[in-house]
Amino acid sequence: MIKGDPQRKQQLSLFAKELIGFALLFAVLGLVVNFLFQRSIYQNIDRGLEWQKNGVLTNRKPATFRSGRPAVNGQVPNQIPGQNTPFRTNILVFNSKGRIVNNTMLGNRLYDVFAGTRLDVSQVNKVGEMTLTSSDASVHYFRTLLIKVPKSNSNPMYAGRYVLILENIDSDLLAIHGFRKSLLTTLLVFWILAIGIAYFLSRSSMRPILASWNRQKQFSANAAHELRTPLTVIQNQMEYMLTKPKSQVIDQVEPISTSLDEVRHLQTLTNRLLTLARSDADIIQINRQSVNLQKWLEQLIKPYRDIAASQSKSLDDQIKVSVEGKLDPDLIRQLIIILLDNAIKYTPTGGTVTFAAEVVHESRLKLEVRDTGQGIADADKKHVFERFYRSDKSRNAKTGGNGLGLAIAQWVVKEHHGTITVKDNHPKGTTFTVVLPIK
Repeated sequence: MIKGDPQRKQQLSLFAKELIGFALLFAVLGLVVNFLFQRSIYQNIDRGLEWQKNGVLTNRKPATFRSGRPAVNGQVPNQIPGQNTPFRTNILVFNSKGRIVNNTMLGNRLYDVFAGTRLDVSQVNKVGEMTLTSSDASVHYFRTLLIKVPKSNSNPMYAGRYVLILENIDSDLLAIHGFRKSLLTTLLVFWILAIGIAYFLSRSSMRPILASWNRQKQFSANAAHELRTPLTVIQNQMEYMLTKPKSQVIDQVEPISTSLDEVRHLQTLTNRLLTLARSDADIIQINRQSVNLQKWLEQLIKPYRDIAASQSKSLDDQIKVSVEGKLDPDLIRQLIIILLDNAIKYTPTGGTVTFAAEVVHESRLKLEVRDTGQGIADADKKHVFERFYRSDKSRNAKTGGNGLGLAIAQWVVKEHHGTITVKDNHPKGTTFTVVLPIK
């Protein structure tokens, strides 16, 4: 594709849209995964806080020394309030004045970290976060829950006081940060892959469009050529007759006859072009009707015996279908006429055209049209159903063909969910075989 080509612009547009689509998809996916992962982490932390809260509120036994000896009034250096506290969890007990009263149990190192913590009674039963700096200037992050312990609590350390439960979340935040970096790296890699995928998809999407575009251009060029030829002949004949204004009609029979032949050819061409245009637009609807096939086929081919005889050719029929079938009689009539017209047209003088019909597999109608013409080369057989296609042997403009008949025939067969094939008729000639469901 050359620069500025609308096809190239269309492909670039598809590429950009697909790439943006992938980018948005990955962005949404990354946000959702990150949100779910972070929420899962914090839910686990908050469950730990709730578990510790219940442990504090339901503490019915006095705390113990690390040595296992009972405490005296709950005021001992080695007391461990809430000894079932999960790992990384600390507890601050505040008196009514907002002072920490369990500083001796925290130890000097921990107390230095928590010494600046202030009691905020408005945060009771609310989960919050807190940032503290230790003596070595390192920053630590905590998830907190403040509770008010009833005076009825059996543990004198907690009874009637505020208890702040703190769970260190440094490792959790590191995990979240590491997960985000991994997620971003993964999404970046996939986005780079998406560039290649988007390019491949845009090219793949454009292939049928380009094929259709090329077929349309070829169809338009061929149609214009086919229309121009009869119009040129008619114009030439009319101009010739204008040079003889005093001639009588009988003197101009030949140019008038030639003009009428081209008019008929032009009418056939326009009708077939209209049929193909309607088929492409899916306007024509199949109207299946119950038909007595034997009688209907015999009446259909009867006029063609006379046409063949007028050209010193013969038309034989082998119709053996004494059943009724459901099909669209108008479209099948058009199909058979196209095949018979071609067969007679390309059969030489003295040749024979054979029309055969039979029922196969009890529900399918098999039609065969055989001629004794020159046949169709193997290289041309796969193209004969293409629009405007001609070969020197099978489709010659001098015979009056326009290369649309077999394309229409194939469309009629496909609309009936059947098949149409072409093969050699030995020793010479061509056989077209059509198989159609009739039930």
